[in-house]
Amino acid sequence: MKRPVDPSTPVHIAVKETIAALEDCHPTQLGSLEMVVDGERLDAVLDAPSEELPMLFQYCGYTVSVDDTGTLCVEN
Repeated sequence: MKRPVDPSTPVHIAVKETIAALEDCHPTQLGSLEMVVDGERLDAVLDAPSEELPMLFQYCGYTVSVDDTGTLCVEN
C-alpha cells in the first residue's frame, strides 16, 4: 500500500493509522512504534539528507518505508 502523508499529520501518526487500517484495529492496539524507529527522526524525514532515504523499518510484521516526497509505503 502506497499513500502520500498529509503534511499536517506527523509521519509517525500516519504510519500507525495506516497499519491499524490494514489490521482493522485502533492505532492504540498496535505495539510501540518508538521501539523500532526514532519518532523524531521519522517525523523529520522530509528534511533528511538524501543518503539517509528512504527510511526503512519493520513494524507489526510490515515493511515500512518513507521517502523524501512524503510517500509512505507499507508492504506485508
